[in-house]
Amino acid sequence: MNKILIDTMYIEAILSRDEPPYTDFADAIDDGKIIGMSSTVSLTELIKNLGMKDTNRMQTTVGQLKSSEIILVNVTQKIAVRAGELRLRYDIPTVDSLIAATGIVENVGHILTDDDHFDPLINLIKPIDMKKALKLAKQ
Repeated sequence: MNKILIDTMYIEAILSRDEPPYTDFADAIDDGKIIGMSSTVSLTELIKNLGMKDTNRMQTTVGQLKSSEIILVNVTQKIAVRAGELRLRYDIPTVDSLIAATGIVENVGHILTDDDHFDPLINLIKPIDMKKALKLAKQ
């Protein structure tokens, strides 16, 4: 079964199940066709980004993530060290380094993102879009 690391930018859309393809991806996680994972650092980003716009929406999204089938991976010492190495070598922002390191340490092959910060890591964790993620769910 394919594991996919989910970048923060996709979490709200997946959890809200507003429309395809987000509904399809959420269903694939719920049905066990893929394992959706995210770093606990995404909670920080969601609170900051959504909280600045709409506190109620932020609280709802954070609650949905914490009770969803998406596996939240805590930042361990191993992940923190790997993130530091990525930050140093590739000059990736700290939060994105922590997210990428989570996937790398957890042996996740792909990260669902549109963020080009992850592009230099293609040999460590492959950035994919939603279309490719849904294709992996069908394998």
